[in-house]
Parts: sequence; C-alpha cells; structure tokens
Amino acid sequence: MQKASLSYMNLSIFIIFAFFAAMVYTGSAQAGDYNMQKNLSNLSELTSKWSKQLGSGKVTPEAQEKLAELLSLTSQVLRDMSEKPGGQMNMEHNMKIETMKKEWDPFDTSEKM
Repeated sequence: MQKASLSYMNLSIFIIFAFFAAMVYTGSAQAGDYNMQKNLSNLSELTSKWSKQLGSGKVTPEAQEKLAELLSLTSQVLRDMSEKPGGQMNMEHNMKIETMKKEWDPFDTSEKM
C-alpha cells in the first residue's frame, strides 16, 4: 500500500515537472519568434530607408560605398536567419542590425526628404 502511494507521488512529480518543462519550452519559442519578427521588421525598415535615399539621387559616392557594404552584411544576416534558429542567434542578428543603423547614420538624409 505504501509502495503504491510512493509511485503515485513519483508520477505526480513527473507530471508536474513535464508540465513546467513544456511551459518553459513554449514560452522560449514564442520569445524567439518575437525576436525574429522584430529583427525582420528592423531590416525591412532599413532597406526601405536605403531605397528611398537611393531613389532621391542625392547619394554621395562615399554613401554608395557604405551602402554596398551594409547591403552585403544585410544579405549575410538574412541568410543566417534562414538557416540558424535560436535565441542566441536572434541577439547576434539584433546587434548586427543595430550596428548597421549606426554605421549608416552619418549618411542618413531621410529627414531632409
């Protein structure tokens, strides 16, 4: 009788542990999706800004050179995002995107248009 109650207790602990493990996994997956969407949204905003500036015809050769470098980096980030999922990768992509924004800032004339 005591053996049966001990096995029920072990089963209950296992079920509770499994429930919390599933909740943690689900929560982290949703956070990863949010970060991925945020990164893609940021890249979309950047490329839209770059496109408008290029379309204005008022881009210096130095800005064109910088933009070519940043577009190459954007391509690499998108390739990485399509191949390597995960929270750590999302943070790395976010850091790269923020760096691209800062590097383009001196050439940014979007407020003047």
